[in-house]
Amino acid sequence: MKNQEKLTWEDIKAKHANLTWEDITAMYVENSRMIQELRESQKESERMRKENERILTENFDRAQKERAERDRALNELFSRNEKERIERERALNEQFERDQKERIERERALKEQFERDQKERAERDRILDEKFSRTEKMIANSNERIEGISKSNGEFCEEYFINSFKENPVLLGEKFDRVLPYLYPEPMVVNDEYDLVLRNGSTVALIEMKYKAKASDVGKMFSKLHSYRANYPMFKDYKIYLCLASFRFRQKVRDCAAEKGIVLIQQQGDKIEIVSENVRAW
Repeated sequence: MKNQEKLTWEDIKAKHANLTWEDITAMYVENSRMIQELRESQKESERMRKENERILTENFDRAQKERAERDRALNELFSRNEKERIERERALNEQFERDQKERIERERALKEQFERDQKERAERDRILDEKFSRTEKMIANSNERIEGISKSNGEFCEEYFINSFKENPVLLGEKFDRVLPYLYPEPMVVNDEYDLVLRNGSTVALIEMKYKAKASDVGKMFSKLHSYRANYPMFKDYKIYLCLASFRFRQKVRDCAAEKGIVLIQQQGDKIEIVSENVRAW
């Protein structure tokens, strides 16, 4: 930047030599006015600067207060959250301790109950074992008596019918010349035995003897028929009667025998009689 040229008084007088006093006065007044405006402008700038500083200071103070209020609110919120967290942890710890105590108490009660149940079960088992042993003995004794009675009844039944046919070997009007009790085939083709067999020159009567005949005994007679034909092929042209002998027959047995053509032989006083219907020979 160039240095301004320094004017001397002579230069100023030379420059303004043509000015009148009125011009100089007017210039002075104009300069005074400009200086006054400049001063007023400086005052306004200073005022505006101070106003800006005041506004900035107020804004800064408000910001500081707002930040302090936010910090206070955050600190209060943090304190509340911390208190709530501590309270929750305390409540959870108390609940956990209560649950632990209840669990331990339940386990203790369950263990005691289990031990009581074990003792009661052991006692029940012991009592049941004693009862079972006594019952087994009673059943064994009963079975022995029943088997003895059944065997005795069966033997009596067989002896009765065998003796009856030995004394009078007649069945369905035919007389038989052979009365064969407890017949076992020799040689045996089909494993089987026959309680009583009556035989003459053309007829065979296969007699099964039961103290108490059942309906199932009726159906079993056909296996006797097939095994007898297999074991005694020499009698293949003989007619064969299938007979079931018993001291009594229920109606169901009679109906089944009538349906299948089986001969039912029953004791009647001192004699034997045929009580079946629809008798047939094979």
